[in-house]
Amino acid sequence: MEMWYIGLIVFVVLLGVSTLAYQVYNMVYLDAKCRGLKHPKFWGFFSMSGNNGSGGLILYLLGRSKYVSNMSVEDRSIMEIRKKKALVSLCFIVVGTFSLMMTMVLNGF
Repeated sequence: MEMWYIGLIVFVVLLGVSTLAYQVYNMVYLDAKCRGLKHPKFWGFFSMSGNNGSGGLILYLLGRSKYVSNMSVEDRSIMEIRKKKALVSLCFIVVGTFSLMMTMVLNGF
């Protein structure tokens, strides 16, 4: 029984997860930079940390409300592009996870 397609599905899910983390990092970095926060790269990295994977992002979203956003038109267009790429990453994760679950159910794992 060939199971190479399970490896392919897992690769698709991992690709989606890694690109989503990268897009979240870049969106937080851009937002922190436009708001004038100190160490925007740290905030981008911190947003990916946490027990559930979103603890740092929640803290960033709560803390950024004290700062006014000075995002330019170019930065807004970059942010929109990153949001669309993050949505594609989420689609990879959903489709891959659903395919993996269906494969496990149909093969009796």
